[in-house]
Amino acid sequence: MQALEGTKPLRVGLIGVGYFGKHHGRIVTELENAVLTAVCDTEFSRAAEAAQRYNCQAFATVDESLPLTDAFIIATPTQTHSGIAMKCLRAGKHVFVEKPITEAVDEASQLIDEANKRGLILQVGHVERYNAGVRKLSTLLDSPAYIETQRLSPLIERAAGIDVTLDLMIHDIDIVLSIAKSPVKSINAAGATVLTGCIDTAKAWIEFDSGLKAFLAAGRLSAEKRRTLTLSQRNECLSLDYQSGMITKYIRNGSAIKAIPLDEPPMAEPLKEELRSFTESILTGKKPVVTGECGRKALSLALSIGNIIRESVSSVMI
Repeated sequence: MQALEGTKPLRVGLIGVGYFGKHHGRIVTELENAVLTAVCDTEFSRAAEAAQRYNCQAFATVDESLPLTDAFIIATPTQTHSGIAMKCLRAGKHVFVEKPITEAVDEASQLIDEANKRGLILQVGHVERYNAGVRKLSTLLDSPAYIETQRLSPLIERAAGIDVTLDLMIHDIDIVLSIAKSPVKSINAAGATVLTGCIDTAKAWIEFDSGLKAFLAAGRLSAEKRRTLTLSQRNECLSLDYQSGMITKYIRNGSAIKAIPLDEPPMAEPLKEELRSFTESILTGKKPVVTGECGRKALSLALSIGNIIRESVSSVMI
């Protein structure tokens, strides 16, 4: 990747100022190496309100904002990601796109090819990679053998139109893939549609060529949030609470098990660290932590799990 020339702050445009977009806008204004120059939303009144708050210009279309930007953050519904991201890349703009990268794997491949052809940064918003606990965990790995994740949440209306595998489980899929660094050997999955017409609860058993095994559970039928990852490796088990960032190590102590809380990692807002990483990748030419390829792999596995669940549910109904 080519580093961006010059010493001026990176000019960033934000596309979509809904629930997530508002947080993106706030954070860009707090970064030292970037300035928010444009906000785009099909609801112009919403863009105008955000632009006034962040002291930048508002637009109803991406095309109008192109001359004011070096890079874009795309925080729109998933079905729009492919078309918007391709427009930005073809205009020579670096792109950060929220997860999942696209609706279909072939769309993700097209974006990756376009970014590579033009020497542009394409980063995907798998924000858990920037969780302080996840970063700490990555320094403690020693031949992981088994991973178990649990991600439960109450039903949120804005996510009711997407499978829980693409809404919640995909976070853990990305983390597991980053740890495994190995091709998937087999997938087994089960789940159910309960409240929304989409998959609301899902469980998946994944085996990798390396021998690593993972069990992932996600659901939006819980009264409260729960986000955990447990990793077993040589002579120890590590348990991570995503929400607090705390890691507890379990080891054998004679005939008992001893729990050792590890030092709490310095807490930082994961989304802020993620967007800082995006802007620094552009300015330095350094490869992003979560590339388009990472986003495509997570999407592909999430879709495979969803397809297996649907086939199982359909066969039961028949």
